[in-house]
Amino acid sequence: MKVLIPISIALAPITAYGCALLARLMRHRGVGQQVRELGPQGHASKAGTPNMGGLVILSVWTASVLCLGAFVTWGRPIGFVLAAGAAHGIIGLVDDICSMRRHRSLGLSVSWKLLLGTLVAGGLFFLFRDVVSVPQRIPFSSATVVLPPFATFFLVWLSFLATTNSVNLADGLDGLAGGLTVLILVALLLLSPLPWTLIILLPLLGVLSGFLWMNGHPAQIILGDVGAFGLGGIIAAVFLSTGTIFFLPLAGGVFVLEAGSVIAQVILCKTTGMRLFKMSPLHHHFEQSTRARNSHVLPGFEWPETKITLRFWLVQAVFVGLAVWAGLHT
Repeated sequence: MKVLIPISIALAPITAYGCALLARLMRHRGVGQQVRELGPQGHASKAGTPNMGGLVILSVWTASVLCLGAFVTWGRPIGFVLAAGAAHGIIGLVDDICSMRRHRSLGLSVSWKLLLGTLVAGGLFFLFRDVVSVPQRIPFSSATVVLPPFATFFLVWLSFLATTNSVNLADGLDGLAGGLTVLILVALLLLSPLPWTLIILLPLLGVLSGFLWMNGHPAQIILGDVGAFGLGGIIAAVFLSTGTIFFLPLAGGVFVLEAGSVIAQVILCKTTGMRLFKMSPLHHHFEQSTRARNSHVLPGFEWPETKITLRFWLVQAVFVGLAVWAGLHT
């Protein structure tokens, strides 16, 4: 375990260098981020930015965890987290490839993402049923609950579906999704400081630090769906296997707000024809030069991108504090 911290620190420059190489390769081949025509006007400059940084994140992190297996005794929870990250990362990779080939911002359809996500969640549930069937802690309480198999399957399915898509929705500003993920990982370390979670989370913190070096505004490389889905799968898997899944909505509060803003926008638009925000997900509502296609209920903002990212990080830090506070009652 003495090698864990220096290895995690070393992963930051390794990841940054890997992201730089991938970005150079993608620019050379003329492939990169596709921007929505109806998106914020300021995002036009992001078109063509290399958008598969998550491929480097998942590759370096997986390799480091496998190497650390030589120094520690492996357990099934580590295998579960690795499998969840890899499987959901593959879904995101397919989505990214489809998007680049079609030269549009949308890759896989919603129905295909739902189908593939359900298949992955089902496979992980049956392969690692012993891992996900642990007693789940109740926030602000010392109580735990053991769910029946059907409820456990539904919880696994919902957790992966919600987390992967929420991280993906937040990946719209430079540094936003990566920084929010770092804060959630800190919450996990404080809630479940177990030997195997240290092996999973500390290297991932190092890897994300290197990625953020390249992803800070103006981003030289973007997380992409491969990274958003992979990180979402990792986050959900660690919360599930440590018995802290009911803490996830607190620890990932900004991700919840991002996903909730999309749901609220769609419901209000379908029922009244009006919009709650200038544009969803939530971070677009605060952006400068966001096109408001119709009237919206909430007053808009005109913040620069860096200010939105920093303030969302601060709000996320508050949610992390709430999650840790909720865990002190156990």
